Amino acid sequence: MVDFGIGEFALASTLLSGAVSAGGAAYSASAKSGAYSYQAGIAEMNAQIARQNAAYETALGEQKAQESGLKTRAQISQTRATQGASGLDVNSGSAAEVRKSEFVLGDYDQSVIRNNAARRAYGFEVESVSATAQASLDRYSASNSLTEGYIGAASSILGAGGSFASKWYGMRSVGVGSG
Repeated sequence: MVDFGIGEFALASTLLSGAVSAGGAAYSASAKSGAYSYQAGIAEMNAQIARQNAAYETALGEQKAQESGLKTRAQISQTRATQGASGLDVNSGSAAEVRKSEFVLGDYDQSVIRNNAARRAYGFEVESVSATAQASLDRYSASNSLTEGYIGAASSILGAGGSFASKWYGMRSVGVGSG
């Protein structure tokens, strides 16, 4: 049977403390890395959603612009029919100028619709770039947290080893545990 004194207990607890600390550092690093990896995944999903929203806004804007163009052409046709029914010369003079103005206004409306859609799409594209950058940062942080944990674990082990050696030599120099 082995008889442990307080000196041997101090040595054993130093080693155990170092091992537990190293394990804790490694576990903490793994958990931190997992959290950053999860955040990176969420950021990547947000980037994908933002890209989809940008494409949707662009397509929706084009659809609305085409609808506006159809309404403008219908309005111009209606104006021409009304002018012709009134006995006006529809090919010249103020009758033609009225329809030309309707066309210009309709074309302007289409441009405004497309511009507004492009602005909304641009906002989503900026959001996508930002989310992609965040995902990269999170992946980098996940990698660094593992390295940090390994360094912390190694530091704990080295610290415990140094403390053990210091206590061992201290005990030996005063004659404890020499039996």
